[in-house]
Amino acid sequence: MEFQKCIETRRSIRNFNSKEVSNDIIEEIVNAAAYAPSWKNSQVTRYYAIKDAKVKEAIIEAMPDFNKPSCKSAPVIIVSSVVKFRSGYTRDGGFDSAKGDGWQMYDCGLSNMIFLLKAKELGLGTVILGIFDEAKVTEIVGIPDTEEIVSIIPIGYYDEEVAMPKRKFADTILKVIE
Repeated sequence: MEFQKCIETRRSIRNFNSKEVSNDIIEEIVNAAAYAPSWKNSQVTRYYAIKDAKVKEAIIEAMPDFNKPSCKSAPVIIVSSVVKFRSGYTRDGGFDSAKGDGWQMYDCGLSNMIFLLKAKELGLGTVILGIFDEAKVTEIVGIPDTEEIVSIIPIGYYDEEVAMPKRKFADTILKVIE
């Protein structure tokens, strides 16, 4: 798929069909996301692919009601996290910039975006979810205390195309200073 078309046609998919997503496809997507830039090449993003029905159900119960349907229909739930205290930090534990610990979220966001686009290229749909009981999901998945969950990404194949929501383009979001 042409890159521009991939960008223009990627949508937040909230309803998935029952077709299985292979581990090889998940690995291919995560390997693509590994090319995301990161602060001083810190590569702090981690991915957990949840396929086990009991673990998925426990995660779904840790979601608000409006996010549960997306997770219920997805054959795989991805939990993305970051390794804490690396991205944006100096070796002595201070901050390298005024953004504080915000760089780890930025780095994970870059990786997540590549994850989403690679999934789209391979014919899969995704949606980023940011509201969930983080403590419960951390415990359910077994995420170490050296990491922090950033997002949950239901992923799977889908049947219905989603219309593009209204977008703001350069005439609204760009200011050229010459």
